[in-house]
Amino acid sequence: MSHDTRPILKHPLSVRVFHYVLLLSFLPLAATGLILFFKPLSEAGMALTYDIHIVAGVVMALDAIAFTLIAFDRVVLFVARVFSFSDRDVKWFMVLGGYPQKFLLGKKVPVPPMNKYNSGQKLFGACVLIGGTILIFSGLALWLLPHAMPRDVTYVLGMGHLVSGLVLTAFLPVHLFLAVYRFDDFKAMMIHGKVPYHDAAEYTPLWVEQEIVPVHANGEASK
Repeated sequence: MSHDTRPILKHPLSVRVFHYVLLLSFLPLAATGLILFFKPLSEAGMALTYDIHIVAGVVMALDAIAFTLIAFDRVVLFVARVFSFSDRDVKWFMVLGGYPQKFLLGKKVPVPPMNKYNSGQKLFGACVLIGGTILIFSGLALWLLPHAMPRDVTYVLGMGHLVSGLVLTAFLPVHLFLAVYRFDDFKAMMIHGKVPYHDAAEYTPLWVEQEIVPVHANGEASK
């Protein structure tokens, strides 16, 4: 059973579509946000950058709202997963999931068993939930009501928008690198939604043990 390639559905279609639109909207948001912050372009270039930023922000907001309405149960479950915490998370962060040791020293260290998401993914997910919510609401307010709000409120919203955007942008390269490194999980999120049993059992053993129905080789469920 150590190299069982039977597929397990990890990311259903609704999640994959949401993730696609989120990625395709956040990438131009991050790029244009940095340009708007550093202002390296001409006045016309900055105006175009602002327009692209607004369009991408509206797309991301609509994506988040639509997914919440269509798959509310998934959102609730995701929130419960990423905000769960145990001593396993402390131990995971103490070795950073074993990634530095593997990449820098070429050795494998013991890593505590994880559920559907490891501790790093949970931290990133929490940042996306909190930071993404701040980005959407502050961005819409700053775009639609810039002159209707008190100056102090506008300042707080602007700082919240800036800090949330910078934090999520800083997370992005690490997230993309590790996503490609875990190529089976990358294909599951971006293509077909499924991971091989052996991959799930290695990286997310608690999820497999607690939530995946065990089956025999002939496809019958174990009792």
